[in-house]
Amino acid sequence: MARLHLRAFHASDVEEASAVAAAAFELDLTTPAVALRWKQRIAQGFATDPQGASVAELGGEIVAVAQAIARERLWCLSLLAVHPRAQSSGAGRALMERALTYETHSTDIGLITSSSDPRALRLYALAGFALLPTFQVEGTLDRAAVPEPAGEVHAAGRDDLEALAPISREVRGAPHTLELEFALRMGMRVLRVGDRGFAVVWQGHGVWLLVARDDEAATQLLAASLLFVATDHPSVRWITGEQQWAIELLVRAGLRLVPYGALCVRGEPGPLRAYLPSGPFA
Repeated sequence: MARLHLRAFHASDVEEASAVAAAAFELDLTTPAVALRWKQRIAQGFATDPQGASVAELGGEIVAVAQAIARERLWCLSLLAVHPRAQSSGAGRALMERALTYETHSTDIGLITSSSDPRALRLYALAGFALLPTFQVEGTLDRAAVPEPAGEVHAAGRDDLEALAPISREVRGAPHTLELEFALRMGMRVLRVGDRGFAVVWQGHGVWLLVARDDEAATQLLAASLLFVATDHPSVRWITGEQQWAIELLVRAGLRLVPYGALCVRGEPGPLRAYLPSGPFA
């Protein structure tokens, strides 16, 4: 039997690692635009934190990939994916242990958005993370039931990103500046309510990220996002029980809440409210 080999992620690994991660998450990459976006997402973690990225090989082929990112004193697991043929090989556990060593001298808080996979939840719990059960939405959006947001919701551009950093720092312990730059490059829309909060909307998909200092601003941002997203089946995930402002609006808008995964927390990053994390960048 081939031995598992861990090594650093190289720029030339993006294509193969993207395919492995897509297989792990059962993503269909047959559409060129979807495949390109997925490769750009994998490349982003390597571009900002090359030393936090690793792969596992069996027989010279990549079978698993992990990417950790560090933002000031916050550590996030951006990606941990194991190809179905390598499940139970120990690749996931080995890569997690390696990812946890990234920037641990300067970070004392951590976040992971987890799927509902019991193996992933067990791994993160054993790594010392508290698991906050979360919901996602399903069903059809009733746009008529979404309240029109107040006029203070505005689009934000690249010049606004540094001004948004204190909001993320206060709510989850570190800024989202690099991730917001990535979102804008990917064609997403950033919405802002002054210095109270912001949201990232992925047109045709859903709410990619929302961070606010108060529930009222968060509610306005979520309403504006739902009206802008251009799909009647928006994606909103990793909604903890603390986000009652979001739950009330989403249910009133005709969407169903179903259990999905967990927000995994190490230390005390901040109140984590009002907050809908970004899947890859928390």
